[in-house]
Amino acid sequence: MLPPEVFERNPWQLMWLIPHLTIIAASISALLLTNIHWGYRLLLAVAIGHSYGCLMYLAHEILHGTVVKNGTLQNWLSGICMLPYCISPEHWKAWHNRSHHCHTSKTGRDPDSFGDVYMNRKAPFAKFTTKLAPGSGYLRSWFFMGFWFSFHALVTLFVHSKVFEYWKPAQRRKQLALFSAMVAFWAGVGYAVGPYNFAFIYLLPMVVANCVQMFYISTNHLFCDETQEENDPLINSLTVSTPRWVSWLHLNFGYHVEHHVMPYANSKHAPTIQAALKEHFGTRYHEMPLQQALRVLYETPPVHLSRQELVDMRTGIVYSTLGPNGELPQVVDQVAVPVRPRKRVKNRPAAVDVPVTETPPEDGEQNRAA
Repeated sequence: MLPPEVFERNPWQLMWLIPHLTIIAASISALLLTNIHWGYRLLLAVAIGHSYGCLMYLAHEILHGTVVKNGTLQNWLSGICMLPYCISPEHWKAWHNRSHHCHTSKTGRDPDSFGDVYMNRKAPFAKFTTKLAPGSGYLRSWFFMGFWFSFHALVTLFVHSKVFEYWKPAQRRKQLALFSAMVAFWAGVGYAVGPYNFAFIYLLPMVVANCVQMFYISTNHLFCDETQEENDPLINSLTVSTPRWVSWLHLNFGYHVEHHVMPYANSKHAPTIQAALKEHFGTRYHEMPLQQALRVLYETPPVHLSRQELVDMRTGIVYSTLGPNGELPQVVDQVAVPVRPRKRVKNRPAAVDVPVTETPPEDGEQNRAA
């Protein structure tokens, strides 16, 4: 159903390096060489951070092989783009290309999933990170967008990569050395420009860059079905729509079902792939405006009770996942707290009217956490 050009590389995307590197260089020069008001400094920090985030989108395309073919060139170009995040090309390919794409929404194996009840009960670190997630009900979750991508890069490098053996020991040492070199680079920048300038050159821009990434990433899978047995993007992924100019600026990153169906097709062709998916699969294809997806994200807990159920670990309120024809998550049940795993269900339960309590039931650990 797709024309041959959908499967061709798009080296013209490298032209995005010019405006973004220019914005970064010009903004940093203005911050260091002038005494402009702190309000303008904030605007420049936002511009720098947005360009950092957009370069990450470009690195994502490069490392999927959709821009240039040569592997060495891919590594150098993407390495420049990902330098603000201190992520090496091989780290990203192991984390994103292999672990996330091959095991999407599979508890434990997908590093971008918050897993199920069993994992959150048995793994203290998973329990800790879940409390940071949107929909967890904790105040700290409202800061999620501004730090999670950078934090999660550390988690995948130091925890997930070791548990699931991304690399052999020598390769792992190499990745840790590359990470240390990138951290040393930014530490050197901070020492050279001073703490005040460093805040506007790097720290505040990275908050913006994290938001640029996480507005999309967090809405693409978290309230979709868990897929332990099969990796079906029509079930575990969601496309989020934005104004056309925003989508163009962000390299069509919101077209996420399309990307998981054909990860090695350049994002330029995502609208063409979308049209074919809609024609072939109809309402099984899931799409939602970004603003609505963000609202649903914060209204829906991140932990799976079963394949098609999500549960609030504090209250026991159970929600459905995104429905097979795009039905929004809703309250379907309530279970006792502390929440325990239950057998996976194949059929989606009917919605029921369950009153949501303001505070969790009496339980020492849960109340302290709340």
